[in-house]
Amino acid sequence: MFPTGVLCDCLSVFLGTNIGVFITKSMPQRIKVPLTTTFGISAIAMGVISMVKLSYLPAVVLALIMGSLIGELVDLDTKIKSGFLKVLMKLNFKIEGDRDEYMAFYLIVVTTYCASGTAIFGAISESLSGDMTVMLSKVVLDFFSAIIFATVLGKAMNLIVIPQVVILCACFYGAGLVMPFIADYMLADFISVGGIITMVIGMNVSKIKQCSAVNLLPALVLVWPCSHLFHLIMG
Repeated sequence: MFPTGVLCDCLSVFLGTNIGVFITKSMPQRIKVPLTTTFGISAIAMGVISMVKLSYLPAVVLALIMGSLIGELVDLDTKIKSGFLKVLMKLNFKIEGDRDEYMAFYLIVVTTYCASGTAIFGAISESLSGDMTVMLSKVVLDFFSAIIFATVLGKAMNLIVIPQVVILCACFYGAGLVMPFIADYMLADFISVGGIITMVIGMNVSKIKQCSAVNLLPALVLVWPCSHLFHLIMG
């Protein structure tokens, strides 16, 4: 099976980025800010929809707590941020304004396209059933959000497409291998954790609350055993 929906989503980010770079000078600030906020609110809404699909709330909470603890202990946010910064500097991408603020926003965008719950679930869903509905809805959302984000981040956003292709294709091709061992309740809790991370991304983008979504990423792995554990206890 070919990851058509996944690649269409990655292509939409690439096209949106370069359109955004092209129109940057002609887009006034009074339009950029409301559009960015609107995207953040949309991400929160998508996260809420995914979050309510959970099977075992204690499993989701435990995965988030443990995932956040691991993320903070290894300082995942800083490590990934500095890694991207080194690559951007090596490739001579221009960073305008405050470097720390730029990289903080850059990392939010990386997480949005590469590790949001909707993106990962969409790739898994397409792999297992051939249904591209989730990915195609992301194509539309990501295309327009990429235009908006590129007016702030510039050409450097093109770099994000590389890990996006790698991660989503890995989810697409890996789903067939691991899903025979994954129960429906485990997938539901995984989607819920992904939804919560998407909500955090939305709050960051909308500047409602600043919280590192990257440091929560280990929860996406931990939720599988946590969900199974609570199924044995409560099921």
